[in-house]
Parts: sequence; structure tokens; C-alpha cells
Amino acid sequence: MNINPKYLIYHDLIGLYAYAKLISTQKKKMNFSEIGMVIDESKNMLITEKNNTIKKYIKKDYIFRFQLSNENDNMLEVLGTKIVGRPENRLRNLRKKRWRK
Repeated sequence: MNINPKYLIYHDLIGLYAYAKLISTQKKKMNFSEIGMVIDESKNMLITEKNNTIKKYIKKDYIFRFQLSNENDNMLEVLGTKIVGRPENRLRNLRKKRWRK
């Protein structure tokens, strides 16, 4: 999957491998935990699967790191509040921003 990091927040996140860290623990220098592959996405939640275990994460409460390729060196960190919203509407927002310029 070839995704431009600049446009990740407008892209569909299903199929990307993700790591997460709570926003409230940001000051404690806590590391990102591996949450697995994104299998579904709703307006306010990311649903992931790791080792046949499905978990739900509230987007606004986490900072996410998405693995853009198979190598670990190609990761992108995104604040969860930037990806809150329905996936199909995020693409519309990109089109509106380009049109206004």
C-alpha cells in the first residue's frame, strides 16, 4: 500500500498496522503499545485485531502510529482528534480544502 504521509488523515485506515498511546500518559514518556491491524473504523472508534483478539479504541483519547510499509522505519504519528469523523467524510474535507485554495 503506497500512501503519501501528508494525506494519511484523509485516507481509509483499514488494513494499516497500528500502535497507540493514551494522550493522558503523554507527559509520563510512556511507550506506544502494539494494537494490531485496523479491521474497521467508525466515526469515533478504531477497531483492531491482534492474535485473534478484537479491541476498540476511542480515537480522541489516543495518539496513533501507523506503519505505512512492511519496514518499521516508515511510521507516521497522528493525534487521534485529527482522524475523528466518518472515513467517507474525511475525503470530502480534503476536496473542500483544495477547492478553497
